[in-house]
Amino acid sequence: MVARTSATTRSVDHPVCRWATLMPGEVQERARLRARPDFPWIARQAAVSLSDAYRGNVLLTRLLNDRGRFVLALLILDMHFEEPGAPGLTTGRLKNEAVALELCSPGRVSAILAAFRVFGMIAPAPDADGRRRRLVVTEKLMAIHRERWRTMLKTLALVMPEEGERGLRHIDDPVFLVPFVRTLLQPLRAGWRPALDIPAIGHFAERDGGLLIALALFGTGLNGPPLSISQLARSFRISRSHVVGIVQEATALGLVRRVEDQGARGPGVLPEPKLMDALEHFIAVALVRQMVAVRAGIAALDGREAA
Repeated sequence: MVARTSATTRSVDHPVCRWATLMPGEVQERARLRARPDFPWIARQAAVSLSDAYRGNVLLTRLLNDRGRFVLALLILDMHFEEPGAPGLTTGRLKNEAVALELCSPGRVSAILAAFRVFGMIAPAPDADGRRRRLVVTEKLMAIHRERWRTMLKTLALVMPEEGERGLRHIDDPVFLVPFVRTLLQPLRAGWRPALDIPAIGHFAERDGGLLIALALFGTGLNGPPLSISQLARSFRISRSHVVGIVQEATALGLVRRVEDQGARGPGVLPEPKLMDALEHFIAVALVRQMVAVRAGIAALDGREAA
């Protein structure tokens, strides 16, 4: 896990500072989005759509739902897209990069890859180098990612119509998709993590199913119907005790509040303003990253047409 560091004590070598130097326009783009009067509504619609995409889907909720597995999945795609003569996707390469990025242990990489193979999301592939056991991503895993990207690109189209609409049109084109994925991965590979910019997100992003719970609460809003512990556990296929632990810690941090009087439904949970603000920021970050990735994909398409 990457340690949290206050903005006042970050050195120039800190991942946030390094990435801010590489992409100086991102902070301004996020601020521009958040200044829109309709952005709180737009952000909540994105949260509801993402939450609904995961709800009840065992492949998403069990295999691709926490920060480590999300980054690992992007690494898998990036290695898969390498040229035929390149090393490509192998278990050893993925383990080395996951450890270097402090995502997870080698054992966890093996377990995730084994699950991906069981569910038909990756498969072995022939390789001219007999010493190398290359893997490839199947259409099943690609379809899962495309569906998530479409959800964000539809939201992006509300605030940046050109990028959102062109991204939606070309999301099936490999010439677009290769730089799109690589650009989404670039800041994560450089060491940036959401919790470095938005500390309140770290509590949820590092926990199995945590970010899904946060998105569901964000969609409910400050005054919506409280979500029960049992409801959250059923929706995202995690244990009730696990949800209780996340909620208890979030309550202590001032991110959520318990609503005790719900009759037969049991205690409920609502977000606090601190969590609402953090998730608006998080959605703004995600949309700006989508914008940058779409522009990289469009540049590749334009290069193909020019050739």
